[in-house]
Amino acid sequence: MSQVLKTRYAIVGAGIAGVSAAEAIREADSEGRILLVNGESIPPYCRPLIIEVLKGERVFGDIHLRPSEWSEKQRISLITGDPAERLHPEKKTLELRSGRTVEWERLLLAAGSKPALPPIQGLENVPGVSLYRYEDVERLQRLRTPGARALLVGIGLIGLQAITALKELGVPVIAVEVMHKVLPMILDAEAAKYAERKLKTNGIEIRLQTSIERLMPADPGEGACVAITDGGEEIEFDLLVLAAGMRPDLSLLNGSGIKTGRGINVSPRMETSVSGIFAAGDVTEYSNWIEGRPEVHAHWVNAYRQGRVAGLSMAGGNPDPYEPVYLNSLNLFGLPIITVGASRVDKPEGADVYVFETPARPAYKRFVVKEGRLIAVTFINDVDRAGVFQYLVRERVDIGPVARSLFEGGLEGVEFLDRLHRDAVRGNVDWPESMDLIKWYRKDHRHTRWGTSQDRNPGISRSGSGMEERDADLGKEEPQERVRGKRQV
Repeated sequence: MSQVLKTRYAIVGAGIAGVSAAEAIREADSEGRILLVNGESIPPYCRPLIIEVLKGERVFGDIHLRPSEWSEKQRISLITGDPAERLHPEKKTLELRSGRTVEWERLLLAAGSKPALPPIQGLENVPGVSLYRYEDVERLQRLRTPGARALLVGIGLIGLQAITALKELGVPVIAVEVMHKVLPMILDAEAAKYAERKLKTNGIEIRLQTSIERLMPADPGEGACVAITDGGEEIEFDLLVLAAGMRPDLSLLNGSGIKTGRGINVSPRMETSVSGIFAAGDVTEYSNWIEGRPEVHAHWVNAYRQGRVAGLSMAGGNPDPYEPVYLNSLNLFGLPIITVGASRVDKPEGADVYVFETPARPAYKRFVVKEGRLIAVTFINDVDRAGVFQYLVRERVDIGPVARSLFEGGLEGVEFLDRLHRDAVRGNVDWPESMDLIKWYRKDHRHTRWGTSQDRNPGISRSGSGMEERDADLGKEEPQERVRGKRQV
């Protein structure tokens, strides 16, 4: 007879959503048993930092989500290397791969996402990897032999992480993207050109609006593998890196009756359509108040916040509803990029779009205002006051007639902020938790080739100034800014 584990709270998934939920539960309930199911065979870790392990800037112990004694101190039962495989909501049970059964009173599904594999003929016959789990890093390290060339499929956020890591490791990269722009999920078409130019000047070959149709493995002793594009081009490569996006991992839900779209449908309390079952993190689909439709908010900070809301709700609390806002911050070969909100939309309907460019720097800023509220912000190579504008988006501040003055740093805009939002300008607001505010992950990047000169991760700072990096090849002179907006779309 299989072992039965009884618990008040069961959590499937030991990423940041599951860990933050467990901590929130313990804050609200000091006695109830918490069981955290970690499907991987290693301790919970911070997925966004596996690239730094690949580059040799950190070791695995540096990216643990919590210290080794965390689960014991929090009185959380942590199961490692035994993934959940079957869910029975009507019985309130969960079957693990080992054959053990978990009986729960309340359940959190935080299984995260999994790589989206493109339909490419011959995919299984070539040496390839998806950079998602720590085991992927170990596999890529084995594949990275001297002289190896990489073919990267997908130039999104994960793809760019892979590109910068491979470049720093001395691996030539050819990158293909099916969309018409790089970073298609966070940048508008004009902004994407800045990122594309930066990639090309750093030796990355790029093929846009291109898909791979067929892969042919190398014959023994014959050298490289070959990829055939939809345009008939043949690309030789030695290792394949798949970064074509992620999708919620819904494999546990078969026959469960839990409602889903692209992800699990949840309420503002993060409860699913089945009472007593909650969900958080990349596995969920949540209403996007900016664009007015359900979206999968696959982002580390959002997962952290969702987990806390879910944990407090499970323990009987009444947390503030979760209202996600897309927020991305990255450093592309020394080029800082920050986006907030619906920044990827090229032609937002019924909105005013303000674009500011400084070509010689080069720098690009874009603000999108709809019905008096800021719904999208893009900063490239000029990230001054990025934190303030994140605040304006997140808090849905009505900037109305002072919008242009705000964007240009004019007196009217400055007085507006000082009069009504002084705490945001001074950095004294309750900012959403981010990697920049979690001390465990702060590090000195000065030893890295492309890193910041400041002792913190690139991101939105409390002061609101954001990243301060500048390209090494930029001139000393401050060129005149070219304003291309306002324009009505």
